Amino acid sequence: MSSNTLPPRTRTKDPERTRKAILQGALQEFALRGFDGATVRGIAKRIDMSHGMIRYHFESKEQLWKAAVDDLFERLEREVYISDDAVDRLIAGDLDVFREFLKLYVRYCARHPEHAQIVMQESVARSPRLEYLASTHVRRSHEGAIPVVEHLRDLGYFPRGLSVASILYMITGACQNVFAMAAESRLSLGEDVTREANIDAHAEAIAAIFVPDEPRFR
Repeated sequence: MSSNTLPPRTRTKDPERTRKAILQGALQEFALRGFDGATVRGIAKRIDMSHGMIRYHFESKEQLWKAAVDDLFERLEREVYISDDAVDRLIAGDLDVFREFLKLYVRYCARHPEHAQIVMQESVARSPRLEYLASTHVRRSHEGAIPVVEHLRDLGYFPRGLSVASILYMITGACQNVFAMAAESRLSLGEDVTREANIDAHAEAIAAIFVPDEPRFR
């Protein structure tokens, strides 16, 4: 079952399963409508659960949004993991480590387009929610990526004058956006980028573009 679909009935006596169903429904609703447009009643309708049940688990929409975002980034850490040993191998010259990481991340983005959609919704303007996202989750993710990006830039895979921020957003945008905007692709190009063959081709292309066999900027 896709992460974008839920069982037809999500009422359960298992509090953890109920909570997970609420969080997934909230992620989908916040991704589609943004924080201001989403409602607890809309989330309840999406997962076929009573409004009161959601209020039982989460006292406010703000609390639910934070919990959903926390769950989102915990899922990212589980599904797109690079060990310290792998980073050491990369620094020692094993560039296949980063190529495989990029492919893994592309497939994560294809499975969970709501991740990019929520972050983009909140990044339009500064707000307490964006500050929470940045300080609690995004900054930590970037801090882990900075040494890798700087190493690849030193090797000549990116221009030496290019900022770390440009490189990071160049990579994340290339991996995420095609899936975050899949509905537009279907309407404007008649192409379903979420087909398995298209996802695989995109992953291979991203790895080849960002880490080719020979650096371009020595």
